[in-house]
Amino acid sequence: ANGVAYSRPYSDNDIAGAGPGTDWLGLITRDGQIQEHNVNLQGGSESTQYMVSFNYYDHQGIVKNSGMTRYTAKANIDQKFLNIFKAGLNLTLTRIDNDNTQLGSGQFENSGIIRSAIQMGPNIQAYDEATGTYPINPLLGQQPNPYSLLNNTDKGRTDRLLGNIFIEAKPIAGLTLRVNAGLDHANVDRKTYQPRSTLNGKNLNGVAYIYNTDNNQYLMEATATYQRTFADIHSINLLAGTSYEKFNYDASELGNNNFITDAFLWNNMDAGTGTKITKSTSTENKMMSYFFRAGYILKNRYLLTATLRADGASVFAKNNKWGYFPSVAAGWTMSEENFMRNIDWLSNLKLRLSWGQTGNADISTNAFASYGAQGNDQVGYYAYQALYSIRNNLGESGLHAYRLATPNLSWETNLNTNIGLDFGFWNNRLNGTIEYFERRSKDLLFSKDLVPSSGFSSMDENIGAIKNYGWEFQISGYPIMTKDWKWKLSFNATTYKNKITSLPAEEMWSGNKKWVKGGSLYDFYLVEWAGVNPENGNPTWYRYNTNGEKITTEDYSSTTPDDKVKCGNSLPDWTGGLQSDLSFKDFTLSFLFSYSIGGKIYNGDKVSLMSQGPTGTGWSVDMLDRWTPENPYTDVPRLTTSPKSSWTNSSNRFLVDRSYLRLKNITFSYNLPKSLLNTLTLKDASIFFQAENMLTLAKQQGLDPEQTFGGSTYYRYPAMKTISFGINVKL
Repeated sequence: ANGVAYSRPYSDNDIAGAGPGTDWLGLITRDGQIQEHNVNLQGGSESTQYMVSFNYYDHQGIVKNSGMTRYTAKANIDQKFLNIFKAGLNLTLTRIDNDNTQLGSGQFENSGIIRSAIQMGPNIQAYDEATGTYPINPLLGQQPNPYSLLNNTDKGRTDRLLGNIFIEAKPIAGLTLRVNAGLDHANVDRKTYQPRSTLNGKNLNGVAYIYNTDNNQYLMEATATYQRTFADIHSINLLAGTSYEKFNYDASELGNNNFITDAFLWNNMDAGTGTKITKSTSTENKMMSYFFRAGYILKNRYLLTATLRADGASVFAKNNKWGYFPSVAAGWTMSEENFMRNIDWLSNLKLRLSWGQTGNADISTNAFASYGAQGNDQVGYYAYQALYSIRNNLGESGLHAYRLATPNLSWETNLNTNIGLDFGFWNNRLNGTIEYFERRSKDLLFSKDLVPSSGFSSMDENIGAIKNYGWEFQISGYPIMTKDWKWKLSFNATTYKNKITSLPAEEMWSGNKKWVKGGSLYDFYLVEWAGVNPENGNPTWYRYNTNGEKITTEDYSSTTPDDKVKCGNSLPDWTGGLQSDLSFKDFTLSFLFSYSIGGKIYNGDKVSLMSQGPTGTGWSVDMLDRWTPENPYTDVPRLTTSPKSSWTNSSNRFLVDRSYLRLKNITFSYNLPKSLLNTLTLKDASIFFQAENMLTLAKQQGLDPEQTFGGSTYYRYPAMKTISFGINVKL
């Protein structure tokens, strides 16, 4: 090519002697294991009630070195005293120990283990016993050996305390006064080390990190509730309350590299002579709320509820701290009307309507400018003061502008509308729900791009509006219901759409998606794939010339954003599930299917397995159908060492249908008969056998078709096929 002779990386003898190759996915995966044990103890008297429980859960993942062990202890106690008072304490303690492996969609030296296993060529040896090393691809020296990544040490620990204490008083009939205090404390610690046997560890002579985060959420809440019924037909429910929440977040990070030995792991950070990392941050946010609710029921068939919330958030400037959010809901149980009571087959018919507003103040820390210590360690003891940043440059500290002031930023408001119809026939043997939902979001908290001359890339503003809407259908019934046999079937379906109703610009881009007014956040806009030129095997795409005519090109660089067309939407048309529960005496067989119909997904996993020429990575079997003079009609271009354009450039060639059908769960259980329970002095006992994710049908080629609504695959940890059995015993 270009006058340079092509040198084949492998001879005919190399190819003939390659053997079956290395099964990289087989090397890094295993049969996972799950075990779980629960013990519950509860009891008490008329004035005292208590419950204590313990849970042990151990999950060894299908990717080697991935696993989680969780210990949970719960204790609840309620005590009545002086006839009108009740106090209670609820505690939950959890410890989670994680064994982590290198995952994610990172590239090159930091590739996730799944990605590198899929891409690594099968001709590469996993481990060289003669040299004690893990060979890498000579044609792709920046790609790690997947097998070597199992030598990483990555330990995580989460300690969490959920605590709640309350006191309640009922001074008069119908009135309940309650004061509640709560704490949610979570400490997360993670330690990692990449040894020299890994590619990145070799390049940096060992890499160690320690991360620690401390989250504390405090809650104080006081409510007064009044409930009364008058003349047997009027029922009222009134609530007034206030709450105060405080959120503290602290984080720190240590890192170093260039160690003389791997033996220290992360236990002697100062021993490294490489690039030291010392970071820390601290934020504090507060929320104050007042809320009111009034409910009225007439004749147990007409229902009306109205609420009002006033929320104040410290993240906003003084003039915009408070947001006010009303809501109202109404219901009509039509089946209770006199003109419907004589309809024997009608059990329930209820119409529900609701409208309300909710607020969103999630803008990370704070929105208006002041002075604060914000450095490369991102320290900010006063969370709302985030305008200036302290940076360390060559040992000298300096102060520079970090973020523009946003004193007019305010609450994002979501307007929710729901209309529903509940029905039941033949003593509710057949029942279901039809519901329309709509959520309009206005004053979106949005990061607006700024011109480079401002010195800032963006600033937060209340701009843009979107609408999410759709339908939900649910129906369940009992086709069989006898003394010994019972069969229940349940089916649900949801359709969901998204529409942009306002934007700060005519169009905005987010990766492969273009946002325009009237469009959707999930619309794909891509260059159209025109196929393979059968004459020369080159890839072709569609573009538009100056006259607006659609033409083909073999030069991808000649395409512009104007050549990109709407190619589909990443939202499924329908999602839902089918549940079946069949029981005969003490035996029960259940299964659950989940499904998704329609929608598109950009198969980035598949793109990484396609190639224009000899890159040394693993290839999809589709490459066997590449263009050759003997195979001119195909959708896989020819192999070449000097392509004019890479055919794996972004286009609708790799946009696929995301539909799937998955058997999520099968469970078979048996309840021990009462006669045996009496002999064993047990209240209840059962045994069960369960299987999960045993069958998946999908058009999308990849590890897992069940992807996020974002619409792009990213080497996520796949859903596991799981088989388990267990015993439930109640003393």
